Amino acid sequence: MNKPTFKQRMIYDLGFELPPELHEWVVQDLIGRGAMKRYMIRFLVPIIPFLVLILLYPGPMTLKLGIIVMMIVPLIIFGISLSYVWRRFRFVQHGLDPNLVDEQKFSRLDRELYNLRYRH
Repeated sequence: MNKPTFKQRMIYDLGFELPPELHEWVVQDLIGRGAMKRYMIRFLVPIIPFLVLILLYPGPMTLKLGIIVMMIVPLIIFGISLSYVWRRFRFVQHGLDPNLVDEQKFSRLDRELYNLRYRH
């Protein structure tokens, strides 16, 4: 499996498309082992500098930390909630089947049983 160069990886992390020879890597990145962890890191890391700026404002540290927590908690909730939509979008962006997102949820046997029961 080909891996992207550092430059290609930065371009990918900024939301752009990778060339077709890296599509297998894209699939592994989006649904492979540790995909949610990578997604959340990419989602939260760009926000850290803005949260650190809050610490520069005058006032008690407990207030500053409270503000950061009140911002981080909804951000994490929204990030987790939107991960499915974002991964489907990334598959479409690369010209891949967006239903690949669901591949991990069901085993092949489960899918065959579903098709036998409900699709005629």
